[in-house]
Amino acid sequence: MRPIPTALAVLLPLAWMPCIAQETTVPGGTVSRTAADGASAPVRRTPPALPPVTHRSVRDSLLARAEAHREREEWVDALAIYEHLLAADRRDDVAWRMRALTLADLGAAHRAAELLAEWPDAFADYQRDRIRGDAVARQIGWGGTYAEREQDRDVEMQRALEALRTLQTRTDLTNWERTRLRMDSLTALNALRRYEETVAEYEALQRDGVDLPAYVHGPAGDALLALRRPEEAAAALKKAIALDPSDVDTRILLAYAYLEQERFDLALPLVDELVKSQPAWPYRVGARTGYENWDRYKAAVAQASMISFAHDHARAQALLDELVRIGPRHSGTQAALGAVTHRRARPTAALERYDMALTLDPRNRDAAIGRVSSLLDLQRMEEARLAHRDVQARFRDDLHVARLDREVALRTGPEGRISWVQGRNDGDAPVGSPFGARDRRVELEAWTPIIGNRWRLGLLGDEVRAEFDPDTVRYRRFGAGVDYRYDRLGLRAAVYDVSEPDEGSAWTFGASWRINDAWRVGASVAKNDVDTSMQARRAGIEADSVAVAASWTPSDLAAVDGELKRFRYDDGNERDQASVFGRWRLHTAPHLLVDGLASGWWSRASETGRPYFNPERDAMATVGVRLDHILWRRYERHLRQRFEVNVGPYWQEGFGTRWVPQAAYRHEWRPAQGHTFEYGVSWSRPVYDGNRERRIAFEASYRWGF
Repeated sequence: MRPIPTALAVLLPLAWMPCIAQETTVPGGTVSRTAADGASAPVRRTPPALPPVTHRSVRDSLLARAEAHREREEWVDALAIYEHLLAADRRDDVAWRMRALTLADLGAAHRAAELLAEWPDAFADYQRDRIRGDAVARQIGWGGTYAEREQDRDVEMQRALEALRTLQTRTDLTNWERTRLRMDSLTALNALRRYEETVAEYEALQRDGVDLPAYVHGPAGDALLALRRPEEAAAALKKAIALDPSDVDTRILLAYAYLEQERFDLALPLVDELVKSQPAWPYRVGARTGYENWDRYKAAVAQASMISFAHDHARAQALLDELVRIGPRHSGTQAALGAVTHRRARPTAALERYDMALTLDPRNRDAAIGRVSSLLDLQRMEEARLAHRDVQARFRDDLHVARLDREVALRTGPEGRISWVQGRNDGDAPVGSPFGARDRRVELEAWTPIIGNRWRLGLLGDEVRAEFDPDTVRYRRFGAGVDYRYDRLGLRAAVYDVSEPDEGSAWTFGASWRINDAWRVGASVAKNDVDTSMQARRAGIEADSVAVAASWTPSDLAAVDGELKRFRYDDGNERDQASVFGRWRLHTAPHLLVDGLASGWWSRASETGRPYFNPERDAMATVGVRLDHILWRRYERHLRQRFEVNVGPYWQEGFGTRWVPQAAYRHEWRPAQGHTFEYGVSWSRPVYDGNRERRIAFEASYRWGF
C-alpha cells in the first residue's frame, strides 16, 4: 500500500471532525452526540433492551413499566413492551387488550378495531365501546379530507355515517356509547351539509340534558349559521369556545355569527384579537426554526373578509395583497382577494384572481362561484352559464351554490323599473316656473328574460306633465325596445308612439363600450327627446338630441361621470350642454358611508328670444356631501336612508350669479332579494332669469330583477 501524503494525512481528520462525536447514554435511553464544538443535540431515542419473558414476574414487571409509559403518554415505548410480551405469548389477553388501547391512543383506531374483532372477549364493555367509537370517529375525520376524485368528495363521509348508523343498531352498546355516537353523528351530518338533521340532533341532545363537549357545539353552530339562524349559532359557538378556547376555527365562526347579526362591534375586535394571538412562525421548544401557523393564515383571511363586509374594501385588499405576496401559490388567498377585488368594482381583475385560484386548486368552491358573478358583470353570458352549470354539477347541494342559483336567476330573468316624481314650484316671476306650478313624470320599463344569452325585449313608456297658467301640457309616449349586451359592447334601441300633445312618433338609440374596469364610453341619439322643455312643447316645438358620455370608476371609492349633449329644436335653436358629476369616499364604517360630491354644468344657445327658458349662456358648480346609513339589514333585506346636501353658484349671462342650495332625503327598502323600493323628498332654491324659486319634489320607484 502506498503511504498517505503528509498533507492529506493532516487534512482528512480535520474534514471529518464535524462528523465525529462522542456518544453517551443519558437517562431514559436518549443518546446525546457531543460534536467537536461542544454543542449537544438530541437524536432519535433508542429504548433500552427488553429482557426475555422467562417467567410471570418478568411479565408483570414489563406490564408495570408499560403502564408507567402510558401515564407519561409515551405511547410508542408502551406499545413496544406489549409487542414484546405478545411475541413471547400470543394468548396474553392483557398485552393484547392494552396493545389495542395504546394503538387507539396513538390514533390508529382502525387497527385497534381489527384487534378488537379478533379477540372481543379480551375487552370490557366500555373498552369495546371506546374502540368502536374511536374507529368511527377516525373514519369521520378522514371523510372530511379531499377525495382522490372530486365526484367522490362525500363518499368516505357517507360511509362513515353508515358505519355509525350500523353501530347504533347493536344491542350491546352502553348508554355512554350510544350518546357518544349521537354526538359524533353531528360532525358527519354537518360535513354532508345536512344542516336540518344536524340541528335536530343537537336540539334533541340538549333536551335530553346531555353534557355536550366542544366538538358537538362547533358543528351545531356551523349548521345554524348555514340555516341563517345566527343568534342561536352564536350561543352554541360560545359554549364550544368556553370548553376549548384554543379552537381557532370556532372563534372565526363566532365572529361570522356576530357579523350576520350586523354586530360588527363584536365581530371585528374578536377577529383582530385572534390574529394578534397567533404568531406567524411559532417555535417548538428546542427548535432552531419556526413552522407555518395555518391558524394565523385562516384568521388573517377571515379578518380581511370581514373588513370588506364592513365596506372597507381598500383596507381589506391591502391585507390580502400582503398575504398573496407571502404565499402566491395558495388558492384560498387568491380567491379571497378576488372577492374583495370584485366588490371594488373591478370584475376583470377579480376574474383573473379566481382563475389563478382555480389553477392552483380546481376544487376551490369560492373561486368557482365568484368566477360566475364576475363573468355576469362582464356580460359574458355564455361563459357564465357554462361556469354556473359546472358549479352546480360539482357542488350540487351546497347552500352557497343555491344562493348563486338565485343570483343567476335574477340576473338573467325579467327586470324593470317604475318611477314617479311630482314637484311643486313657487316662483317670484309673474310668468311662473319653467317647470310649471306643478310637474309630474312617470317612467316605465319592463324587460324580458335574456334571450339567446345577449338579447332582451322590452316595453317602455313615459308621461311628463306640467301645469302652466292657465293650461296643462302633457307628453305621453309608449313603445317597444330591444337591448343587446355582449362583453364590452352594449346597444339599445326603442321606438315610441306619441299620443300627446300631438300624435306622432319618437325613437332612441344608444351604444356603450367598456374600455376596461375603470373606463366606459357611450353615445346616444333621440328623435323627439323626452327631456325637451315643456315650455317648448306648450308652444308646439319639439327637439331631437345627440349625446356622448364617459365614466371613470377606478374603484369603489370614487367615480366621475361626464356628458356632452346637443338639443336641436324645431325652431332652429341649438342648445349645447355639458355636465360632470363626481363622488369620492370620505368615511367608511360598517353602517355608514360618507361621500363627497361635486358637479359642474354649462350650457349655451345658438338663438335667443324663444318662448321657453333658453339662456344664452349659463353655468353652475356645486359641492356637497351624501350620508348613506343602513338602518336595518338582514342578509339580502335592508332598509337604508340617504341624506344629501349640495350648494353652489349659478351664473346666467345677463342676470349675474346666485347661490343655489339643494337637499334630499330618501329611503331604500329591499323587502326581498330582487325587489327594491325607493322613496323620498327633495328641496331646492333654483334661479331662472334672476328669479328665485322654491321647489319641493316627492319621488318613488320600484325596481325588480337584480
